[in-house]
Amino acid sequence: MDEGSVFFKRLVWTFKPCINDFSLCKPIVQVDGIFLNDKYKGTLLVAVAYDRCNNIILIAFSVVKGETSDAWFFFLKNLRQYITL
Repeated sequence: MDEGSVFFKRLVWTFKPCINDFSLCKPIVQVDGIFLNDKYKGTLLVAVAYDRCNNIILIAFSVVKGETSDAWFFFLKNLRQYITL
């Protein structure tokens, strides 16, 4: 690794339309994680909800090192703080 290289430990992101659509969804959020293989290591955490027509609405995504309780806490804390206002 170069001295000038910067690496992140965790990342959460969403899109403004996802946040806007979430206010129209049913009050249930489902979360899941999937392991990333090959070139990209780590775990992808995803939060989804269902709208009134039972369409799946993606709410937020997170890339973490592994599916640990710390990673889930980080994801759910940010989900609650920034997405489910």
